[in-house]
Amino acid sequence: MYTVDEIIDDLSFENAAQAAFPGTDPTEVIFFDIETTGLSPRGSGLYLIGCMFREGNDTVLRQLFADDFEDEKSVLEGFSGLMAGRSRMAHFNGSTFDIPYLKTKYEQHALADPFEGKKSCDIYRKLAPLKRLLSLKSMKQKSLEELCGIHREDMYTGGELIEVYKKYQRSILMSRAMNKSENEDEPAETGEMRRILLLHNSDDIKGMLPVSGLLGIISFLAGEFETEKPERTDGGICVTVIPGTEVSPCVFEGKSPLRIMTRDESGKLSVKVALIKDTLRLFMKDFRDHFYIPSRDMAVHASVAEFIPSTDKKRATPATCYVPCEGTFLSVDEQDLPEGLPLIKRDYNERTAYVREEDISPEVLKAAVLYRFRSEQG
Repeated sequence: MYTVDEIIDDLSFENAAQAAFPGTDPTEVIFFDIETTGLSPRGSGLYLIGCMFREGNDTVLRQLFADDFEDEKSVLEGFSGLMAGRSRMAHFNGSTFDIPYLKTKYEQHALADPFEGKKSCDIYRKLAPLKRLLSLKSMKQKSLEELCGIHREDMYTGGELIEVYKKYQRSILMSRAMNKSENEDEPAETGEMRRILLLHNSDDIKGMLPVSGLLGIISFLAGEFETEKPERTDGGICVTVIPGTEVSPCVFEGKSPLRIMTRDESGKLSVKVALIKDTLRLFMKDFRDHFYIPSRDMAVHASVAEFIPSTDKKRATPATCYVPCEGTFLSVDEQDLPEGLPLIKRDYNERTAYVREEDISPEVLKAAVLYRFRSEQG
């Protein structure tokens, strides 16, 4: 088995680990990717597992490479050793391919399953629902890397490398047949093929780091952020936003819904939410105690309605039990309207609700920022 180690930028790894597993110690996280000669574990071989993890004070990218299929078991054992000290694993579409493939290989070699009890983050599966939102034709890793501004040196696909590995194997076997010692220089072509095989896997692992930052879009849309320091501006309020997880800078560009935010030189994020001045409708819950007065387009309590002719009033319904409400408002989704605030809307069946400026709180600001993000998705 051939092992290659490379020291990686610590901050990039820690940011990606936090994006995949918020609040988790990065030393608990391992990113991995495999290379095989086919899709079926029963009819193909495993020739490379690449992993990235924290080891001591370093972030290490380690590649376990099989010179031939006799090394397959050694590669699996090496990977088990790395998995043993970690509780969380991140991968790209590994739930569909890498993990089931490896589980079968471990079974074939009568080795223990290293995935037992591990928490998993499939970056592909988490990002897949954002395909339309990001205006991407493909959710392949390379497409997502390009969105993050990453352009590979490696131009091969995993499928194209199968023939490269088979040719590499033949070269190794030929050297052995000729009884060449390990100290002898290998043919330049053999070394170049191994470099190409390792490079593809290395780029896959490294590419997961910035791509993991795209998970920040999901966390933002789920409301995993805080707001502070609101400042009144012309026509709105500028709000400082503090994300719950690290996000790739690219999520603030292009067609991402987060592009509405600005990022200053220090990395501080802010977004403007609009204030509207209008006369809206404040809906009351106790509609059974009210009558709707069409001529005044409002509801009045039954105790007042008894003095109004029956021809000029109707029993109120949830949709007609309202009074005019004039003021300056922030827009929010009704589902995010903080408890205790009145329901103010233009029309009862609309999803958008409004909060009076005098009722603004940190919770309301967060709801208003979410409303802006979600509006950008449409």
